Amino acid sequence: MKLRTSDLSCGSSADGLIRLAGSHPYLCTLAVCLLLNAFSFGAIWNVTSNGLFAGFCAVYAAAAYGVYCKYKSGVYRKKQAELLAAIYLALDLAAAALYSRSENKGLWLIAGGCAAVMLFYSFAKTDRFRMQLDSLLIMGTGFFIKYGYVLYTSIYSRQHDVGYFGGEDSHAGYIDYLLNNHRLPDFDVREVWQFCHPPLHHGICALWIYISENIFGVDYDRARESLQTLTLFYSMCIIITSYKILRHFGLSGKALYAPLLIIAFHPAFIMFSGSINNDVLAAAFTMGAIYCALKWYDSPTVKNILKIALCIGLGMMTKLSAAVAAIPVALIFLIVFIREFRRSGGKLLGQFCIFGAVCVPLALWFEIKNYILYRVPVTYVQEMDKSELQYIGDQSFLSRITDFSPKQFKSVFEQWIWNGDPPQSYNEYNPIIAAMKNSLFGEYINESSFGQDKITVFICTVFFWLSVLLAALCLILGVMSLFRRCRMSGIHKLFFASFYITMMINFYKMSADYPFTCTMNFRYITPTVTVSALFMGIFMQSFEKSKGGVTANKAITALSLAFAVLSSYIFMTVCICVQ
Repeated sequence: MKLRTSDLSCGSSADGLIRLAGSHPYLCTLAVCLLLNAFSFGAIWNVTSNGLFAGFCAVYAAAAYGVYCKYKSGVYRKKQAELLAAIYLALDLAAAALYSRSENKGLWLIAGGCAAVMLFYSFAKTDRFRMQLDSLLIMGTGFFIKYGYVLYTSIYSRQHDVGYFGGEDSHAGYIDYLLNNHRLPDFDVREVWQFCHPPLHHGICALWIYISENIFGVDYDRARESLQTLTLFYSMCIIITSYKILRHFGLSGKALYAPLLIIAFHPAFIMFSGSINNDVLAAAFTMGAIYCALKWYDSPTVKNILKIALCIGLGMMTKLSAAVAAIPVALIFLIVFIREFRRSGGKLLGQFCIFGAVCVPLALWFEIKNYILYRVPVTYVQEMDKSELQYIGDQSFLSRITDFSPKQFKSVFEQWIWNGDPPQSYNEYNPIIAAMKNSLFGEYINESSFGQDKITVFICTVFFWLSVLLAALCLILGVMSLFRRCRMSGIHKLFFASFYITMMINFYKMSADYPFTCTMNFRYITPTVTVSALFMGIFMQSFEKSKGGVTANKAITALSLAFAVLSSYIFMTVCICVQ
């Protein structure tokens, strides 16, 4: 029997889309972000007047095409397909009517996006791409939770050192300076708050605003609010790279889905999606360097080492702290060089020279310029005044890191004397406790954020202790995986252990050198989420066929799913209540 072209195209459309997403995940994600930017410009109050009609048409077209493909492949009969098409039309019209009358239109947009992902999942052929579709469902749903957070979070809400546009300092002032002057700071950067950072992120933001205003005619406020389209994309790049790392070690089934649920719905990455400072881009490049190092270890070619050089160099051109990836990468370089010295030592030395020639200038040119012109130390970090309310230097560092008194757990939200209603009684001072609280709720969310909603505060408390349980579980399973046979080689274990330890040492050192609550922010160590989840997945894969492994994996997956559900609920509630 000869297949018609229409039959073949219908049957292969979903497979083709999956292949496209798998081959070019970053470009596909960027395309989706750009489409959504034209729809909302990064805020629910910027949704265009024709957005409802466009959304209605897009959702129904996707549903109708899915029904058509099922009909052409023989799954539905003609009358069944016509009935389903009519039902979907009625549902879409009803949803559009409810949306137009709703006071929380953003929730409808989030629900619509999640529904589109689920429709694609249900209509797609899953025989050959079951794992990819399951992963797409997790990451796609996580994407629309992040998009919802962006819609309800302005460029001045829950930000870090952003200041305001039109000002002369902070990250917003830095972006404005580049936009208005078309040049780098021509003064001692120590004189202006946050201007000491390398300019890649701020330069991209300035270019984005310039193009938005001067080419597409976007007004002042929308152009700046739409910067969150960039950070949404950067945040998703971290999720995609994390998925690639999980798959690099052959994780599949529950051993893949459980860690991916934690990563895709982790609050740190949700908050990153709406944060317009340079942390999220630096983290994206850091994770990129780690993945490229894994690829180079398997295939030590010039092409692969150039990818590492670009990731580290551009990461440090975004924020100098991206250098944390350099230590584990250097360790991999050293191990491979020693092992392959007799056979290809000269070839590897040549690659290392190429790496240095690309990475070092990218990473340090800005700092070197400032040192030559103004004698600014290369590793300069702007310090805060000890008169700040968040100063905690009156306690010794040893007492801070060893104090786990019960009072610190009376509230699961980060404690700041200046924050809350009424204000909190103390500043958070223990680095690991502060980081744990901050990773889930940031520094601006606390009991007062939810008004009289005690149920949500209770859910936040449950979420915190569930997260503590999962974090402890990941740490224990990670340590166990280091000393047991698993899918990771000894070199891989050393690589990730050194990366994790480097981040934690740097985090504690910064907490000691700069005794302020803000220096214990989890955004400085977000890659630990991926490393911890990876080791959990490795352990699950290693014991999935053991007597108790099946039960244990189901339990861990259930905990991970609960984590994702609670995280989504809390941040959608934050969007409605706090904004």
